[in-house]
Amino acid sequence: MMEMPQKELVNGETWFKVGDLIPNVDKKLFALSNLCTDCKICEVACSLIHSPDGELNPLYSRIKIEHNPQVTSRVNKDGFGFVTAICHHCGNPPPCAEVCPTDAFYYDPVTLAAIIDQDKCIQCMECVPACPFDVVFVAPTGELLKCDLCGGDPVCVKACSTRPDNLNQGKQYSRLPVLFFETKKDYTAIIRKPVEEHKELGLGDAMLAGKVSTAA
Repeated sequence: MMEMPQKELVNGETWFKVGDLIPNVDKKLFALSNLCTDCKICEVACSLIHSPDGELNPLYSRIKIEHNPQVTSRVNKDGFGFVTAICHHCGNPPPCAEVCPTDAFYYDPVTLAAIIDQDKCIQCMECVPACPFDVVFVAPTGELLKCDLCGGDPVCVKACSTRPDNLNQGKQYSRLPVLFFETKKDYTAIIRKPVEEHKELGLGDAMLAGKVSTAA
């Protein structure tokens, strides 16, 4: 029995003809890799939301956390050494789509992300080496998996454990999460914004202030 293909989270299908001028993706995923803690929650969330039967398996994730000891972290001078491998959504048509012999790529009409039509894909793997960032992944079943931006609401960004709203009150953390879904202009403005001064509560201070139970 054939396994069900992974779900693509899209708003529809737009097929452009060869030679058509295809608008580029406006909002993309960005990552502050030097803050990544390798918790892999983004991989788990991505695999779960794209699963056709609710299977939770990071091997089906379209985002990968990879070890890179050369990375220098803002948190640790020696660096955690983890980088986020995400689709850059290159100018359309992207290199992965250009080499496809079966024209199996279509475009989300809202996000303009290039999507692989698994019914037309023959799993020739040409798109894998064609990607300059090595972010077209091969699933255990042989499917070629590429980020679809979750139709414009990326679950990896919402699930990222470094988001301030996902952290316990009083915990020391950077003021920026690892993952962003923004336009290039807005992302640049965010990371250049001065850090606001904010007093963190240690455990002792939190207990005295009644913010944490002494039983904790």
